[in-house]
Amino acid sequence: PTPPPSTSSGQMQQELAEVRSAVDNLTREQVAVVYRWADGVGTYTPPGHWNHIAAGYLQTAGFSEVRAARVFALLNMAMHDAAVGCWETKFFYFNPRPSQLDPGLRTPTGVPNFPAFTSGHSTFSAAAATVLSSLFPERTAEVEAMKEEAAISRLYGGIHYRADIESGKEHGRRIAGYTVRFAAQDGAR
Repeated sequence: PTPPPSTSSGQMQQELAEVRSAVDNLTREQVAVVYRWADGVGTYTPPGHWNHIAAGYLQTAGFSEVRAARVFALLNMAMHDAAVGCWETKFFYFNPRPSQLDPGLRTPTGVPNFPAFTSGHSTFSAAAATVLSSLFPERTAEVEAMKEEAAISRLYGGIHYRADIESGKEHGRRIAGYTVRFAAQDGAR
């Protein structure tokens, strides 16, 4: 991804103000979104969340064990690549979290101990949604809505700026494109 906004830029100040406003004015529904997608320590984390979603789709579709294994393999290939790409980006740019620029900002779920840019949830979710949409086209609207909810949950949670989220979604979509192209050529459709 291209660089995040400079911490001294006007754009960063606007994005920080957006995070502060979101955290200070959370609705009950937004708090529920934060906790639904928190996926922190001791949970199955974002990839596990998406595997759980895929398991429901597989059960409904009645796929054979072989076809189900293929779905999980493709989904997890994309999410693995998303993790590698996202964390490489995080440590390349080493961008601070919102609470590091605004120490008065209190987050509902705590602050992850790694850089902000790009959002892991956004990157994982875009990769997962791209793969699942290609495998279950009838579920595209549903997985796209979940991707958007997972991504915005990080802003509501006070741990990501808008740029982290939007760049993460684009990065995850591009990364998953490799998996989707591979799946189209593997002869298993």
